[in-house]
Amino acid sequence: MKKIVVACGSGVATSTAVNSKIKDLLDSNGFAGTYHIVQCAIAEAPSQCADADLLVATTVPPADLKCDFVSGLPFLTGMGRADAEKKIVEIISK
Repeated sequence: MKKIVVACGSGVATSTAVNSKIKDLLDSNGFAGTYHIVQCAIAEAPSQCADADLLVATTVPPADLKCDFVSGLPFLTGMGRADAEKKIVEIISK
């Protein structure tokens, strides 16, 4: 089971929107049931990422990050979204 951490400044607003879009992306690519998503504030990301495969954040990633990182901003703006989606699928496919 892959663990994905989705973070934003407060762990509520933009991370909720990104979380939904990541679920749709992964489920439509055949990954339903193979991952779980933890949503949190960026301040909690280092501890949540200790055993995670991926952090998707709408802010700057923490310096001491122990997992792969993909910016969540493309899921909000649309710019660069295809590249972000491709990277997430590649990481989850490992």
